[in-house]
Amino acid sequence: MAKVARKTQKTSPAVLDGIDAHRDTVRKMGGFFAIALSIAVLIVGLLLLVIPGSITGVPGFVLTVIALPPLPLFGVPATGGFIRYFLSLISSLFLWWVIGHYAARRAIQSTISSWPEWLREFRPLAIGIVLGSIISLALAAAVLGVI
Repeated sequence: MAKVARKTQKTSPAVLDGIDAHRDTVRKMGGFFAIALSIAVLIVGLLLLVIPGSITGVPGFVLTVIALPPLPLFGVPATGGFIRYFLSLISSLFLWWVIGHYAARRAIQSTISSWPEWLREFRPLAIGIVLGSIISLALAAAVLGVI
């Protein structure tokens, strides 16, 4: 009998900073990156609210509403309270995670995808949320007679 030489296939190790690694990172971390962005905006808004004065108070409240879009839904410009802020925080974290995860799922459909592709998918969704927050804040201010 003739001996048949078997070729063993070597599997190459995954490239640490390769295409697949970037796609996996975007897929796994897209929602959490969106949450991190909203928390960064919230921190800046809260820091502006802490500084006394109307020059920093108005942009601080606007940034807080941008970071927490459901805030006007809970009636925060008219009424306050810990429960309303807490529910708004929880629902906005969920909202930003869903938007970031959806953008990540759309971004990894292309062959080569990384954070710039995620940002391209995330940007229109975030702009829509920000505009909706600002419009709802302006409507609440108009109803309350502030503007």
